[in-house]
Amino acid sequence: MNNFLQEDAFHQRPSIKIVLPDVIKGLLVDDWEAVTKNCQLVPLPHPKPVTVVLDNYLEYEKAQRQEGSSSIDILEETIAGLKEYFDKCLGRILLYRFERAQYAEVREKWSTEGSELYGKAPSDTYGSEHLMRLFTSLPELVAQTNMDQQSVNRLREELTKFTQWLTRNAQDYFLNEYEVPSAEYSEKAKN
Repeated sequence: MNNFLQEDAFHQRPSIKIVLPDVIKGLLVDDWEAVTKNCQLVPLPHPKPVTVVLDNYLEYEKAQRQEGSSSIDILEETIAGLKEYFDKCLGRILLYRFERAQYAEVREKWSTEGSELYGKAPSDTYGSEHLMRLFTSLPELVAQTNMDQQSVNRLREELTKFTQWLTRNAQDYFLNEYEVPSAEYSEKAKN
């Protein structure tokens, strides 16, 4: 009986439907093909990492809102939450199998003194391609929180504004070309 109550409670949790613009959907499909079919990688560190994308959006969007308003507080909280979710989720759910060896190499550099990536995080290293993968996972992630329906609706509004902005600026934040890794990497990644 208790399992049924828990399942009911889970199904009653507010869900979030994020509508991704067609441009973003197309970029996600291209990204999937580049990595999974063409065995290519996003070059790292990304020239415009997630922190830059989110900071640029925050700066842009703050100028559209009334200074000192709760709207700005919600915006800042949303951006901080996206960064936090990205950093926590990248290694667990946002990578394709072929990218895992690259991630292992990068993760080592984050903790190696003297490395150009020392002390960095996923959001300082990966870019919009991986950030948009997070957006496809957010509905399930939000369903696991204790957010109320009003908060979920507000979050959806913020995420919609962000994806619309990113669509308008896609040429600035998404890569045109992925890199072809060495044969050695490809062999390691496939095993």
